[in-house]
Amino acid sequence: MNPKFEACEPKTCGGTTNHQNVSFPFYIISKQNSYCGLPNFGLTCSHDGFPILNTSETLYTVQNIFYNNQSLRVSIPGLSGPRSTECIAPLRNISGHSKRFSVASKQKQVLLFYGCKNMQEHSIGCSAENRTGSVVALYWDDVENLKLAKKNCRGTVSVTRVEDEKRGVEEELRRGFLMNWTAKNCSECSNSGGRCGFDQDHYAFRCYCRDRIDSENCYPQPGLSILLSRIIVNY
Repeated sequence: MNPKFEACEPKTCGGTTNHQNVSFPFYIISKQNSYCGLPNFGLTCSHDGFPILNTSETLYTVQNIFYNNQSLRVSIPGLSGPRSTECIAPLRNISGHSKRFSVASKQKQVLLFYGCKNMQEHSIGCSAENRTGSVVALYWDDVENLKLAKKNCRGTVSVTRVEDEKRGVEEELRRGFLMNWTAKNCSECSNSGGRCGFDQDHYAFRCYCRDRIDSENCYPQPGLSILLSRIIVNY
């Protein structure tokens, strides 16, 4: 048995609420070898068992991974889950693009205002910048409330995204938004019974088969099939 095939079995973070299998192009740094995924696709695990993605911009809680269309739903850790007693620190703006990841199109932009007064109806928590103030979340096209926020908020303004607006802005921030990734598609290898990986020495995709390592898939090799048939006939 090929040891890399065994090593790259899909893993989970082991949480009670998230059972997402992690496999190529991702890998869990503490549970899988780096050759099971791509550089910059290593995940860590949160204390409550969710995968955490660290891009050049910020940390994201991975809610779901959709391998069929190379996308994932992520949320900002400070905004995930039930409202925390901890005040919310300013977030980096979600620019939407990095070398490997990009925010999926047709999602709604949300503005977070810090250090706000008199806007409790739109508050999602207290502000770490000014604990007597709150953090207000507004859709970018909520013109009237944006005018109020500019008057009543004295801290940072951050930009993030949500997938839609069916549940209200606070619930949608918890649910997160969609990102796409750019990487070699694993389907040919996995459909042939292999597990995808990456050779960092040669910087090349690899398909780990039960009995060998291939550059693409685990389907029987034509030359090997002919050789085996001749051996069987001669035998």
